Amino acid sequence: MTIEFSRRVILKQLTGVAAGAALVSGGGALLAPATAVAADTTWRRSTSANGWSIPNARSSVTGTCDIQGTGLTVVLREGDTATVLAYLAQRFHYDVARLESERGEIVGYRADREVRADFESNHLSGTALALYPEIYPLGVTGNFFPYQVTAIRDILAELGGVVKWGGDMKPAMESMFFIDVPPESQQLKQVAATLREWQITPSKGAGTQNVEDPKRIKASKALAKSQKG
Repeated sequence: MTIEFSRRVILKQLTGVAAGAALVSGGGALLAPATAVAADTTWRRSTSANGWSIPNARSSVTGTCDIQGTGLTVVLREGDTATVLAYLAQRFHYDVARLESERGEIVGYRADREVRADFESNHLSGTALALYPEIYPLGVTGNFFPYQVTAIRDILAELGGVVKWGGDMKPAMESMFFIDVPPESQQLKQVAATLREWQITPSKGAGTQNVEDPKRIKASKALAKSQKG
């Protein structure tokens, strides 16, 4: 009796499996699971998405930069790019959120050509800065309070629009900032020159701005309107 019951149960289970297979396969034989084909996300161009050349080796155009006021450093493209992005990080530290090594990694130049969004390729040319990308990852929005977004917008406006925020990209990456003008940009040169002047001028530069100033807010809103992807 026990043997017959077990057989009925087994047959019933096998019948259920066969029926399920028929539903999956449209009544035919059970189909083998499809093998997923990963998309090729390797950046193969000689320039990054913003038009800057990608060096063959880090030492050729990049160097380690201090983020003043933080005790932290980041590897960036030397010259005007480093001046602008390091200043942005300093202002982020003062006006948006403190930069601390314990919180995570600050990424500038990187050699890894695997990208999930085209604008991530800007790291390859040393013209991008990501402040804690693991905390503020690609595709996740709403990481900052409104007053922090106001400060970010103010920083971008102060830099004359030569830097774009990843929060305005699609998909968004709110941790990322990158140079948004070509290598020959005179605007970039002028902004960098101004920042270097501020470094030796009392009461100028990071930590001295009133981000609630109506004129500054008006300027930042106008830039945001033009930069949003």
